[in-house]
Amino acid sequence: MPSTLALDSRLLAAVEDLPLLANLIVEGFLDGLHRSPFLGYSTEFSAYRAYTQGDNLRHIDWKVWARTDELYVKQFEDDTNLRCQIYLDTSASMDFGGAETNKFLYGRLLAAALSQLMVRQRDAPGLVLFGSESRLGVPAQAVRHQPVEILTLLARTRATGGTRLGSDLMQWVQSFTRRGMAVIISDFFAADEEVFEFLRQLRAQRQEILVLHLLAPEEEDLPLDGEFILEDSESGEEILVHADDARAGYRRRLEEFVGHIREECLRMEADYVRLRTDQPLDVALTAYLERRLAL
Repeated sequence: MPSTLALDSRLLAAVEDLPLLANLIVEGFLDGLHRSPFLGYSTEFSAYRAYTQGDNLRHIDWKVWARTDELYVKQFEDDTNLRCQIYLDTSASMDFGGAETNKFLYGRLLAAALSQLMVRQRDAPGLVLFGSESRLGVPAQAVRHQPVEILTLLARTRATGGTRLGSDLMQWVQSFTRRGMAVIISDFFAADEEVFEFLRQLRAQRQEILVLHLLAPEEEDLPLDGEFILEDSESGEEILVHADDARAGYRRRLEEFVGHIREECLRMEADYVRLRTDQPLDVALTAYLERRLAL
């Protein structure tokens, strides 16, 4: 497995360096892929065409230019510009975890890295935020300024309030007329019928779905002792809990919760990946590439 830049609290929180961090992560990830037996990653070279203004300079064949004094661009078999919409949960429950395992900071950086990787794959990325202050964000487009708009929106957003998948978002999904890909980044703590209806709508509109289910290590391991008060970050409800008495039941309910999400995804033929926020981003980036290559 290729490895990306190690994540610590400073990197996760460095909003002003989000474009740089996303690029470094993707560069490291792709470098690892080139040195690993990742089947199907390499794009097949197809033909040359004359350079036109706006073409990516990385695709110019400089050896041909040296021989002919003409600029030609390499074309590849998979120049398809698949529309890939990233959906990031910005509800308050995402703002949980230690300095190096915070779900929202991890999810934000993951969304930034995915958008950069999609551009490298010649796909058209977009970003939608869903939370109490959800807005449609940046529709998927293959335009030059797209990565800048996505990263700017990610840098401004914060996790707050409850999960909201309003009718405006549902109507927007129903307007899709072209096959595409949807990547959902969420802890699914509001995994009610509204969320599953949203996934069904995506599927009905011919969107291939990849679900990235984020959990902080603290949520999985419950590393607490004695009595403590648990507070619902979205509703404010509090309950008194004794760690030793609650741990076994808590882990059972957590696995039931995760299993429910996974089963719903399987019913909709969506790929499901459970992610701990102390894992490298490689796991999620590889899942995107595998789903993309299967289309």
